[in-house]
Amino acid sequence: MKNVVFMTAMVDAPDKLEYTEWCYKSWEYWCKKNDVELFILEDELQPKKSSKTEVGMKPTWQRWHVHEVLEANDIEYDQVALVDVDTMVHWNCPNFFNQTNGQFSAVRDIINIGWIQQSIDGYQDMFPNLLDWPDYFNCGFIVMSKKHKEWCKSVTDFYYENADELRRRQHETVKKGSDQTPINYMIRKSEHKVNLLNEKFNHSHLHLRGVLQDDLLWKTGWVWHFNGFEKSQRTNVMKQIWERIGSNYGLNK
Repeated sequence: MKNVVFMTAMVDAPDKLEYTEWCYKSWEYWCKKNDVELFILEDELQPKKSSKTEVGMKPTWQRWHVHEVLEANDIEYDQVALVDVDTMVHWNCPNFFNQTNGQFSAVRDIINIGWIQQSIDGYQDMFPNLLDWPDYFNCGFIVMSKKHKEWCKSVTDFYYENADELRRRQHETVKKGSDQTPINYMIRKSEHKVNLLNEKFNHSHLHLRGVLQDDLLWKTGWVWHFNGFEKSQRTNVMKQIWERIGSNYGLNK
């Protein structure tokens, strides 16, 4: 059975993400090279009713339906990587599926500590367990297997049961991410262990690392995560990067 790289990017979204072009090109090359299937969820899942209201889901929450979506599309798989569409992958990136031991695998997020701590504090009353920032991971690159299917269902169930409150915190009070901090809490109160991957597999907050000039980016990371930029700036940065490295993927720049 193949492994799968899974992304969510809604084609009908009001704020279409132009930078996905370079994300897709890099991942298409890597997936073909490593015999991995690339699946991009472009159609919004049908909203479901919670106990209080009928709500839609942000793509970051919709991705936790990953097992249901793959099965509905008759895709046989062993492991699946949930990858943000503001990433690009190095043309020679090692096969990270070989480094997970079948566990829930992610990369620690320890760059913007203030943001992380504020987000942890903003959701702590919703969860019985404690979470400390040195243990916090980024949700822009996560690898799971089929054994996490029921846990993912518990995530989407939690969303539908608490949709109004989660959206309030996301847009009005906490304003620090969407699913990332709840996911950090929820996986740690489950029976599943978290396997921390090499930081190169989610080389994030690139503008804070000083690696965007010269050839430092492809020397220091395998999966480049362009989070922390304004959307227009992110588009320009990713385009400029692709113009410099596109020939390495066997494609026209």
